[in-house]
Amino acid sequence: MELHALIPAILPYLTPSEQAVYLRLWHLSRGEGTCAVRYDDLAHSAHISRSTLKRVLKTLTRRKLITVTLQAKRTSLFAVFERPLTTKKVFLGFDRPRLYDLFTEEDRSLFLTSKRSLPPVLLKQFEAEVDGDPYQLDLLIFRQVFGPDRQKRYAQLIGGHFDP
Repeated sequence: MELHALIPAILPYLTPSEQAVYLRLWHLSRGEGTCAVRYDDLAHSAHISRSTLKRVLKTLTRRKLITVTLQAKRTSLFAVFERPLTTKKVFLGFDRPRLYDLFTEEDRSLFLTSKRSLPPVLLKQFEAEVDGDPYQLDLLIFRQVFGPDRQKRYAQLIGGHFDP
């Protein structure tokens, strides 16, 4: 798995110290899945204490991301697994620009004012309808708020999502 695929599949579900250790082990394994490193060296390279390292290794093992083979007075052998922690796509918030960033200043102001004035119940209903995707939520609100003339103005920018 490449780093660009690893980041949304695993890292959002790990604490910063877990991320540091997992990425360090993943890097040391060079994509082959195994590496050997001493606890002290791993803790030092991840910038965490030895006790934090022990806790993190337990967590990563429990999540089936690594296995550890301890060897007395030698380096420990780690098997690193690239197992996604989610079954559905994770939205990190920077895949595409916010819809209202494409609008003129006047339309942007109208859109944001309308969005803020929506009743919370209706906003929750809209969010459920689009499975929490912020871009799709803005698109749904855009269709509710803007008339056909304004919608036509942005049809090209929205990429074929225009339904008058």
